[in-house]
Amino acid sequence: MEEYDEAYGEYTYEDVGLSEEEVQIHLAAYRSRRIRENSIGPLTSFVFHMILLISLSLFVTAQPAEYVDAIEVSIEEIEIKEVTEKIIEEVKEVAEEVTEEAPEMEVPDVVTETVSDSAIEDASDDAPESEDEMDMEDVLDVIPHNTPLKMSGLYGGRTPKGRAGALKKYGATNAGQTSVLNALRWLAKVQRDNGSWEDNPAHSGLALLCFLAHGETPLSEEFGLTVQKSMQWLSSSIQEGKPCATDGHQYGHAIATYAIAEAYGMTQIPFLQTSMEYGLDTIIKGQQPGGGFDYNYKKGPRWDLSYAGWNFQALKAGLVAGSANEDLPKAIEKGIVFIKRSTYKNGKFGYSSPGSGKNMTGVGTLCLQLLGEKRSDEVKGGLETINDERYKLWDDVAKDWENIANPLYGFYYDTQAVFHQQGADWNRWNKTFQKILVDGQHREGYWTTKEVSHGLGGASLQGKILSTTLCLLQLEVFYRYLPTFKMPKENVANVGAGIGEADDSNLIIE
Repeated sequence: MEEYDEAYGEYTYEDVGLSEEEVQIHLAAYRSRRIRENSIGPLTSFVFHMILLISLSLFVTAQPAEYVDAIEVSIEEIEIKEVTEKIIEEVKEVAEEVTEEAPEMEVPDVVTETVSDSAIEDASDDAPESEDEMDMEDVLDVIPHNTPLKMSGLYGGRTPKGRAGALKKYGATNAGQTSVLNALRWLAKVQRDNGSWEDNPAHSGLALLCFLAHGETPLSEEFGLTVQKSMQWLSSSIQEGKPCATDGHQYGHAIATYAIAEAYGMTQIPFLQTSMEYGLDTIIKGQQPGGGFDYNYKKGPRWDLSYAGWNFQALKAGLVAGSANEDLPKAIEKGIVFIKRSTYKNGKFGYSSPGSGKNMTGVGTLCLQLLGEKRSDEVKGGLETINDERYKLWDDVAKDWENIANPLYGFYYDTQAVFHQQGADWNRWNKTFQKILVDGQHREGYWTTKEVSHGLGGASLQGKILSTTLCLLQLEVFYRYLPTFKMPKENVANVGAGIGEADDSNLIIE
C-alpha cells in the first residue's frame, strides 16, 4: 500500500446517510426476520403434532358401533385435498398471527450467533493435517444467491457449528483462535463512538471484515453493537457517484465497499444494499479499459495491482451478495484478463509493470482464484513462487518482528492463496504462519510492526489497527474465505487489451 498524504486519517463526510431512526427501523426489521425464520419451523411442527395427537385421541376414545342385521352400505370418496388444505390453512393462520406480533417482540439477550471461548474447543495445537490431493473445486465453485437462507451455504463456515468443523478440518490451533478473540476484543475496545476506526474507511473496512469473518452480525451477543455501529458509519461514508473520502489514493473506497458487500451478503439489511450498489458502481466506472485500476480511479496508462486487488475483492463480494449492477460480470471478465497480463511466465506478478513486484504475487494469485481461475497457468506459477520464495520470508519474520512490515501485507494474500490450494504446501505453511503470528501478538491483543512510509505498521493506533487486521484475517482464513465461481469464458479473450508497460517510479511496495 502506498504513502499516505499529510491529511491521512482526517476525513469528513457529507451526511447523506440514513437517520438514526431509519437505521433502527432497518435493524428492527432484520431482527424480526431472524425471529420469524427461527420460529416458523418449531411453530409448524407444534401445530402438526397437536393435530396428530387430537386425531389419535379421537381414535382411542371412539365408541364401538352397534351391530345390526341389515346394513345399507354406500361408498363415498373423501377428498383428501380438502382435509389437507384445511390443515394448511390453520397452520398459516397461526403463523400469520405470530408474524404480525413478531415486530413487537422483545429481542432476546441470547442470540443465535455468539462469541465465546467455546468456539475454539474443536481446534487443536497438534500439527495440522489435510489431504494432500484435496480438490477444493466443489467448495470454491458456487453460484451466488441473494437471500439469507441461501447465503448460509456461502458463509456457512462463519456459524459456530461451521467454524468448529473448519477449525478441525483445516488444522487451526487453540492458540491461534485464542489470538483471534483477543484481537477482536482489542479492535472493539479502540473503535470510536461514531463506529469508525480512526475515521478511516480503509482501516474501518478491514476491521469490519475481521468481525464478519468470525460470523459476527448486529445480533451477536458480544460484538453486536460494534458491528452495527461499524456498518452504519461505513454505509454513510459511501455516496452515490463518487469515492468516499480516504487517503488520497482511494484504497479506502475499495475496502469499504468490500466490507459493506460482505455485510449485506450475510445479513440482507436493506440500507447496506444501497451503499453496496453505490460503491460498486464507482469501482466499475473507474476501471480502466484494459481491466486494471490506478489511484483515484484514473484512466491513464499506469496501473497498480496492489490497488486493483482490493477493487477485485470488492467486485467479487458484490457478485456473491447478489448485486444488481448489470456491468459487474463484464468488469470481472476484464479484470481476469488484466491480472493474467500483469505476470511473467515465471509466476511473479507485477506491481505496475509485469513481474516487478515482490509483494504482488499473492495479490494476483488470490484474485484469480476468487474470480474463478484457480486452475490457470498463472495461478499455478504464482503458487510455486509463494511456496518457494515467499515461504522463506517467515524465517525472517520469526527472528525479528520489527522488520516484517512489507512481507505482512503480502502474507495477507499469500496465506489465503495457499489455503485455497490445500495439500502438502498448505500443511507446511499452516504449521509455520500460525505460530509466528501468535508469538508476535502483544498481550493486549494487537500486532505492531516496523513503521514504513505507506502507513503500514508503527506504534501509532492507525499502524496497530492495520497490522492487526492483516494478521487477524490470516488467522481467520479457515472459515472466512470467499467462495469463488465459474466465470463464463465467452469474449474474455477480446477484453483487456491495453495493459502495457508502465513507469515504475511510483513502485513502493517491494
